[in-house]
Amino acid sequence: MARYNKEYFLMHKDIPVCLMEISDDGELGSVRLNNSAARHFPPGGQMNNMKFHEWWRDRAVPKTRHGAVPALQKLGYSSTNSMLVNNLALSLSDCYWIKPRGESLTWAETNLFTNDFVDTFGELTINRDQIIDLKNVTRFNFATSQGELQKKWCIGKDGRRYMVKGNYGMSYQQSLNEVFATELHRSQGFENFAEYSLVSIRSDNNVEGLGCMCYDFCSENVESLSAWELLQTTKFRTNESLYFPFKQVCLDLGMSEEAFNYHMDYLIMTDHLISNTDRHMNNIAVLRDPDTLELIGFAPIYDSGNSMFYNTPYDALSSVDFSAIKTHSFIEKEVRLLQYVHDRNAVDLDKAASFAENGFSIYENDVFENRIRIPKLKALYERKLNCLSDFQAGRNIWRTY
Repeated sequence: MARYNKEYFLMHKDIPVCLMEISDDGELGSVRLNNSAARHFPPGGQMNNMKFHEWWRDRAVPKTRHGAVPALQKLGYSSTNSMLVNNLALSLSDCYWIKPRGESLTWAETNLFTNDFVDTFGELTINRDQIIDLKNVTRFNFATSQGELQKKWCIGKDGRRYMVKGNYGMSYQQSLNEVFATELHRSQGFENFAEYSLVSIRSDNNVEGLGCMCYDFCSENVESLSAWELLQTTKFRTNESLYFPFKQVCLDLGMSEEAFNYHMDYLIMTDHLISNTDRHMNNIAVLRDPDTLELIGFAPIYDSGNSMFYNTPYDALSSVDFSAIKTHSFIEKEVRLLQYVHDRNAVDLDKAASFAENGFSIYENDVFENRIRIPKLKALYERKLNCLSDFQAGRNIWRTY
């Protein structure tokens, strides 16, 4: 049984929003809310105590992240929760953190947006045998980022924070997919997307490989709230589509219906084009001002790596059944997501076709695949273009499928 013998203030910058008991292994005990700062309480935990406990657990690095167990062992942590506590639950996505009761730490002294740090855990999950790039060592290591892929946060020479991501298996396709999506958005003239670029990483057994990186779109003045966290502020049935509950929450926060529809129409259609099957509710987010709590708008489109049939074997690429594609999103069937689109012309298919003429050269960087997948990926992309062309012509293609 956990012993809750330590107390911490949950802080939003320098505002204490509650006092929490936390055990040595990171388990949350009793929570006492500071009613005068209730507006600053995390939205994901506002509904009830159980929701707040879930918010706290979700803040830790997922136990399923590739390489997490050996990294924890090497760093001497019993769990990702204990690592979360040791690193003051600091994040590069929002302005929440924990302060041990009785200590005089401030947001200015601890936050990761302006203080140097090394993501030691991230270094170990990407490179299990050694820790590299230790020039910015402080006592605050980075601990919180969602997702199961190897990831690490870094600080550039210009002080900007950026995330480096690896891949599953031997292929580099997930990183290449992020760059492919970046160039697709750029060719469309769409502006609200996270820009990914390829980087060289040193992975298991000191092997040089490819990853991708993008700069942090959050700061001291801008924090991110995932769609999943916002959904915890309302009631919804577990068997219903999450699209309309999410839309209502955004509208209640002050987003215009026009802005919501514009972003989501474009997101759904481009995800369909590249067959992104991982647009779950932690891969959609909105931005807000952490001081005024006012909504800024949608976060840039990010995390599009699980796309372009990255996990489909080569010999199955010629026989992909679009009607059977399942996705982690508002609903399970990929094609049925199109029924939420208001403006069927949100994506310029002529530009998408022109982009494909040279865009697939990105995949030539995947030396493990010897370029044999490229013609098949291009053929699938062209099939998707034809589907969206039918859709724009007024055909409800989900009914056909």
